[in-house]
Amino acid sequence: MKPVLTDGRLGTQPSPTLVEQVNAVELANELADAEHFVLIDLAHALMLTQEQVFDPGQGRAIVAALLELLENNPREALAGDPAIGTITLQIERYLEERCGPGGLDIQRARSRIDQNATGLRMADRKGALAVMSTLIGLGEALLDAAESHDDVLAPGYTHLQHAQPTTLGHYFNAHYWPLSRNLARLSQVYERLNECPLGGAAHSGTAWPIDRDATAAYLGFDRPVRNARDAGMSSVDVGAELAGALGLTLSGISRCASDLFYWSSSEVGMVRLHPSLCGTSSMMPQKRNPIALERIRGLAGDAAGWGASQLGILHFATSTDSDQAYVHNRIPGYCQATAGAVTLLTEAVATLEVHTGRLGESAGRHWSTSSALADDLVRTQGLSYRGAHEAVARLITAHESAGATDGVVRADLIDQHFRHYSAEELAGVLDARNFVESRTSAGGTSATQRRKLAAQAAEDLRAHRRSVEARIKEVEQARVRLLRDATSLTAGYGI
Repeated sequence: MKPVLTDGRLGTQPSPTLVEQVNAVELANELADAEHFVLIDLAHALMLTQEQVFDPGQGRAIVAALLELLENNPREALAGDPAIGTITLQIERYLEERCGPGGLDIQRARSRIDQNATGLRMADRKGALAVMSTLIGLGEALLDAAESHDDVLAPGYTHLQHAQPTTLGHYFNAHYWPLSRNLARLSQVYERLNECPLGGAAHSGTAWPIDRDATAAYLGFDRPVRNARDAGMSSVDVGAELAGALGLTLSGISRCASDLFYWSSSEVGMVRLHPSLCGTSSMMPQKRNPIALERIRGLAGDAAGWGASQLGILHFATSTDSDQAYVHNRIPGYCQATAGAVTLLTEAVATLEVHTGRLGESAGRHWSTSSALADDLVRTQGLSYRGAHEAVARLITAHESAGATDGVVRADLIDQHFRHYSAEELAGVLDARNFVESRTSAGGTSATQRRKLAAQAAEDLRAHRRSVEARIKEVEQARVRLLRDATSLTAGYGI
């Protein structure tokens, strides 16, 4: 058996249990992002050659071997024996085989601590950008739905009771704004995430003359993590921050999914999910189950614990990166699940079947416009607001007690506060469409305010899209520069 890293200090091969429960678990997680670790080594080797830490021949050999690895499915090539160790040691073994003993010098001027921390951040960055990109798509779907259904009357609820009527346009626009806030949160997390730990080494930096700005730029980071100790240890708090932002994102979209879930019930039937997003029963052939919405709701509940699990590992001041990595490695999966949930809701909103008649009928039910009548009493009769509120409440109670149709005022059930109204005037004050159009304050449901909200949201989404696209482009351009310079260094060289 070939020697492993622990032989010199520990004088024994690793326990099979340790290999199974530690090395194999870490390696499996890291292999999912094997390309990131190869790019990290490529940037490091290129920088060491540029700074003359490697002589030109050694540098070209290592860089050429890494370029070859990058082109030949690194995930498969590095899936070696976990007894050797995790992915960083797998790459060392590969370089030793390709370049001889000099290949092992790839670890010069760094530690697995800052190396792993860089790989984690690259995986987190990729996941965060994927989530932000899908949120841009959902934002477009919500604003398209708001435009398509701008003046469709719909019920508004508080405490799951009819509150006041609204329109679907106003409703979908309202769900855009928490999405915007979550995009802003993720963008702020990204600012702190996109700093490069590489070169911090284990704790105190290194005596080798390295250029941390160069490796950070090659890997698409904005800058290096400033403090060498913070680079590999304390800076992993960005994982907890990202997990928290993902939880808020899922919570935000779950509120919309929950509304659609209720509205699509067979009892309510105001909207219907596209059949491609539904499931059915193995026993009851009539079932049309909104599985896509249930997936979103379930993930949102699970995500409440994501940030907590990350925070639970961060309290050990004397810890290294090892225990933190066991939960930090879950974050790419969290990002993937979040992006998937966002995409499900995007499809649900874009293909939603809307029953405008049922929505409009429900919008004015259960005296949901009665606050307009209270306002009118204040304006026309000089009542205090509380007095008007009480008068309308008694009117509603009298009609409910008599079994009268809700929202239709009967002359025999009114008191002195309402006798100055004609039947037509009362009907007009209580009309759902009139109610919606009377809400003229900023952000309200009137057509003028809906147009303003639509314009504001469209401009806000354009700004988010520009920001996300710029971030993606920065990472892509950094990769192009790294591969260009690495290829230039190895031009005409063969191994």
